[in-house]
Amino acid sequence: MKITSSDTIIKSLLFEKVEFIFGYPGGAVLHIYDALFFSKIKHILVRHEQAATHIADGYSRSSSKIGVVLTTSGPGFTNCITGIATSLLDSSSILIICGQVNKNLIAQNSFQEINNLGIILPISNQFFSINCYYNIIYIIKNSFNIFNFKKGPIIIDFPKNLTSSLNKNRFKFPFIKKKKNKINKNMFIFFNFSKRPIFIIGGGSVTIYVYNLILKFINNLKIPYTISIMGISGVNYRSKFFLGWIGMHGDPVANILIHYSDLLICISTRLDDRITNSIEKFSPYSKIIHIDLNNDSMSKTIKCNLFYKDDIKNYFKNYFNFNLKKNWWKKIIFFINFFKYNYKNDFFYCKPQQIIEITFFLSKGKFFITTDVGQHQMFTAKYYFFNYKKFITSGGLGTMGFGFPSSIGIKFANKNSKILLFTGEGSFQMMMQELSTCKQYNINIFIINLNNQSLGMVKQWQEINYSNRYSNSYVFSLPNFKKLINSYNFYCFNFYKIKLFYFFLKNVIYKNIFFFLNIYIDNKENVLPIQIFNKSMNEFIHFFSLKKYDKKFNFFI
Repeated sequence: MKITSSDTIIKSLLFEKVEFIFGYPGGAVLHIYDALFFSKIKHILVRHEQAATHIADGYSRSSSKIGVVLTTSGPGFTNCITGIATSLLDSSSILIICGQVNKNLIAQNSFQEINNLGIILPISNQFFSINCYYNIIYIIKNSFNIFNFKKGPIIIDFPKNLTSSLNKNRFKFPFIKKKKNKINKNMFIFFNFSKRPIFIIGGGSVTIYVYNLILKFINNLKIPYTISIMGISGVNYRSKFFLGWIGMHGDPVANILIHYSDLLICISTRLDDRITNSIEKFSPYSKIIHIDLNNDSMSKTIKCNLFYKDDIKNYFKNYFNFNLKKNWWKKIIFFINFFKYNYKNDFFYCKPQQIIEITFFLSKGKFFITTDVGQHQMFTAKYYFFNYKKFITSGGLGTMGFGFPSSIGIKFANKNSKILLFTGEGSFQMMMQELSTCKQYNINIFIINLNNQSLGMVKQWQEINYSNRYSNSYVFSLPNFKKLINSYNFYCFNFYKIKLFYFFLKNVIYKNIFFFLNIYIDNKENVLPIQIFNKSMNEFIHFFSLKKYDKKFNFFI
């Protein structure tokens, strides 16, 4: 029996167990939408194509599924670019099916025609352009096969005439062998000589198998470990070997000890500039080993002494010996106690740290947490303690507007789970049109808007580096959030005092209702510590000066 090209696309997606497609219709994909009308796949209509990619991204990251986006040619596809770049830099699995004008109109400046390949090639995992409708089944199957060994966005470009009902072929699914990575039998030659080792665990390790494997390995050898911001929720926060997360706003203990380590074992992390600060001054006393499945991530910014493209489990199955100095653990314990002081509590006004700690206490860490980008993102990472795979944020690209649509995607993937979004008034306004999507599909999300009436992270940098010249960092034209949210028949409440917030949250946090809590926080509160630009890992601005203690620290005894 022969079926149309559009039916072939839908059946191929069904074969891959696709449940949802997130998209926005347009002329170049109407044949596909017509086939979708009769299928079992549920289409979720977004209000902006960028939101579709973020929703698919959140859907993918919070589950083991692939997020699928369907968009039209021209402006529909170009609206997806920010979401595609976000997916690439955070290594999430999304498939974008985009329309294109008829084959005979390509390269003629036709209506809604754009050079999709030329635009997207640098920020995509793979790009396929269909040149014959007989290739449809193979290319869709091959795309899903690629996700098995390399994460990132894949784009399939469909000229409209090749999706027409006039093109018919037999639906015969191809068999594609999965690629297997060869096991590298080289041993880590630096292990036996290391006395101050530390593990750095990145976002690529956030799978349940690797999660358990790493913890077992670390507990056996009693090695301290740190994480990147993307590795949050991929480790055990309560482990006595956990030092915190590293980077620009990372934990002081983790940053200092990374600087003085003599061996860094980096697992599934790019070691980008937000981790390393100055590349030349990064961990000057250490040898570096990098384990990753992605060639593009290894020795990219920091030159590694050894690097292996392999599955992590192939290394942790072996037992390695370390000769840890007792003095190393003494220094670790000292710094953990030394940096316990964080911030001053305020029992009247709302401080963002208190808001997040109260939320963690009342939610017991059971919620999926997603954030936008800015100060609230850093506060959340520092003061909320996450369970496995519960923290989803834009780390690589730092996309403002990511949080709200990604939380919608998380809800579609985890229907019975509670979703909590921490956002800021600047980020929320970038994607607030998706309130309409929430209303249409009855999506209940808990949103906490930490409203400091400014672009907080920009303002903080202007205070530190630009002598308090607040150039365009204050938002003087904020909407009335209560009226805005109420116009969609959702609940919204404003808070100015911490006690009222606590008692209100205690009563409503487990209710299955869309809530938007607009909390006016102290706009003078900044994220600390913060590394000093172009300095080493152990040089940062904290709640107090560290310089007078420098001479007391000797890591080489």
